[in-house]
Amino acid sequence: MSKKVIISVKGTQCLEDGESDDVELITEGEYAFRNGRGTFRYEESEMTGMDGTTTVFKFSPEEVVISREGTVSSRMVFVEGKRNIFLYETPFGSATIGIDTHKITNTLNEQGGELNIDYSLHFDRMMVSRNQFLVKIKEQAVS
Repeated sequence: MSKKVIISVKGTQCLEDGESDDVELITEGEYAFRNGRGTFRYEESEMTGMDGTTTVFKFSPEEVVISREGTVSSRMVFVEGKRNIFLYETPFGSATIGIDTHKITNTLNEQGGELNIDYSLHFDRMMVSRNQFLVKIKEQAVS
């Protein structure tokens, strides 16, 4: 059974030249957790550049899968120490992108917690950036 939560997603991108960019979204969403596995979902906003897109994280002790559907479409699979290739579709065109997952730290439980994914993004077999997702989930206060 899912419940309403507050989700904070901070994305950090460090380019090869040392330049860094952060985007943080704090929004309401839905969260479900059972037996070490779970899902959470939220709607992207104009601020993230993906307005009209629903993002769903599915996690287990072995992997994290991020699926996006709407104006942007993708399915990224993160497994520590592995490379994964995915198709990233936007209104402007599609690209095949690779990700190398360096580390996943997951403290999510029934009440919420944190999920941190450290990974590199590759395009045409060249590293583009080192990225990080830091997700914090908190139960909504009951009013």
